[in-house]
Amino acid sequence: MGFKNIRHYVGGMADWIENGGPVEKMELPEFNTSTRQITRAQTLRTWSWSGWLDVLANWPLDRLVFFWLGMILAFGLVYWGAGIAMGWGLQAGNVSVKTDFDGLLTSIYFSFVTALSIGYGDVIPVGPLRILAIVEGAAGLLIFGCLVSKLVSRRQEELTEEIHRTTFEDRLDRVRTNLHLVFSDLGAVLQLQGEQDVLPEQVLRRLESTVRVFRGEMQTIHDLLYRTQVLPDEESLESLLANLAICLQGVIDLQSSQLNGQHSSARLDAGLHAISNLANEICGECVPRTYAPAMKQWMDQIQELARKIA
Repeated sequence: MGFKNIRHYVGGMADWIENGGPVEKMELPEFNTSTRQITRAQTLRTWSWSGWLDVLANWPLDRLVFFWLGMILAFGLVYWGAGIAMGWGLQAGNVSVKTDFDGLLTSIYFSFVTALSIGYGDVIPVGPLRILAIVEGAAGLLIFGCLVSKLVSRRQEELTEEIHRTTFEDRLDRVRTNLHLVFSDLGAVLQLQGEQDVLPEQVLRRLESTVRVFRGEMQTIHDLLYRTQVLPDEESLESLLANLAICLQGVIDLQSSQLNGQHSSARLDAGLHAISNLANEICGECVPRTYAPAMKQWMDQIQELARKIA
């Protein structure tokens, strides 16, 4: 239909339809009863084999531990209850485990040993309880494996977060250092311009390199403000904004001197244009996160300085 960016329409889809805008309709395939039954059967078959393992793997660690302990206690009660209801249960040596409180403790002990696959052999199941013990042993191994993987993954996540945090702090330190270097280079060029009528070609190339570095650090600060999932503390961010404003003022001072009539290169103009565009998007009301009033003042000052860059 010729409209490829409909999501950028200001009024949204409801306003688009209300004003008679064309809308493509998608016809959904028809499903009969047999198709639904086949799909349901496939879903149940998938759930019966691996679905419950996926559910356990997605549980939090504490819930998984309580489920594992509850399973062990439940199996222990079944072993003990089998001795009461059916007359056969567990056997310790050549003597059947009694159906009293000591027998309950022995049943729970056997359930723990079976779930952990230790197998001391001091207590053994009798009759059909052997099949139940095999089921408990297999389930215990799977659930205990999930527990171990949860512990390992939690430690890996902690190490990964620590690495990201250290890398992020190092990146902030490099941004501060580069902004200080940019301001020093701009001041040196401005001082040299006051001493000489015409700047050497080497100095102009150094100025182009400084502007490129300034553009990269400007992009980094811009990303910090707009990508809210990665944020430094406000004290560090305020320091970056203050250094950014100082560097922008240095660029303005250098432009106001007009380089003694020297013609700037296309690369220098492109770099200054990119810096101006990025800085113009930094303001207290533009960024998605709400900051302290002092932070907003720095942002508004940066936007005001950006408008002065020629």
